[in-house]
Order: sequence, then C-alpha cells, then structure tokens
Amino acid sequence: MLKVKPYREKPGLCGPASLKMVLDFFGIEKTEEELAEMAGYIPAKGTTSEGIISAAEKLGLKAFQKDFSEIKDLKEYVVDKRIPIIVDWFSTDDGHYSVIVNIDDKNIYMQDPELGNLRILPLEAFKRVWFDFTGDYLKSKDDIIIRRMIVIYK
Repeated sequence: MLKVKPYREKPGLCGPASLKMVLDFFGIEKTEEELAEMAGYIPAKGTTSEGIISAAEKLGLKAFQKDFSEIKDLKEYVVDKRIPIIVDWFSTDDGHYSVIVNIDDKNIYMQDPELGNLRILPLEAFKRVWFDFTGDYLKSKDDIIIRRMIVIYK
C-alpha cells in the first residue's frame, strides 16, 4: 500500500484535495485553497481533470489523463510503478475524485477526501461506479466520462 497521507476535503473540493494528497506523496506542500485556485475550481461545478493536470504541471510535474482505463492500468501505476493515481468515479449522487493507493485481487483501496480516510471497495463494486458525466444530469451520450484516471508523476 502506498503511503499517501489522508486528507479531508472542504465540501466540493475533492479535486484539489486529491491533488494535495498526490503532491504530498511527492514532497510538494500546497494548501487545498491554493490548489483550487491553480486548478480553476468553480463553486457548484467543481474541478475538471484538465484543471488538476494543469495545476500539477505548473508545479513542475508531468501529468495526463486516460479514459476507458482498465483495472490493469491502475495496477501498472499503483502496484508496479508505485505511483498513486487519481480516479474520477460516481459516489452517492455526483462525480468524485479519490486517490488509489493499492489494488489486490479482490479490492481497491483509495484515500477518499470525502471521508478523510481509506475507503475499501470490492473491485466489482468499483467497476460499476467508475464513471462520471459533465453537467448536472445526462443530456447526451457525449456527456459520459468512462473509467478516467489521472496520472501525475515526476
């Protein structure tokens, strides 16, 4: 399990909070508020993955997103390369970012800023909620974001 320090988000700031946890892993200290500003957080709308990537790059890191990812992609980075990954998934009734810190044959382990602690989900349950969509509700199939992961590295 990667040693990613848990952090509890201020309401609506799961993107900047997840980025904060990844940056802390790499020894970069920034406040949630600084990261929200850098990432272009918009109240009631949140933070885009592009904003998270832009903020990481402004701090000298490399970053990219991948849609239609597979569990094996997460394992490649988290287990093999030892890099925590931000995922965009559907929690309760809205899109949400969390940081994957481990994956085994049965479960996925994530530092969830909504909880401020480790969340463990069975892999099959995670696969059912590993999606998001743009806007307040689905207007068309083009709004769907499927299995997005954000990789930030040195």
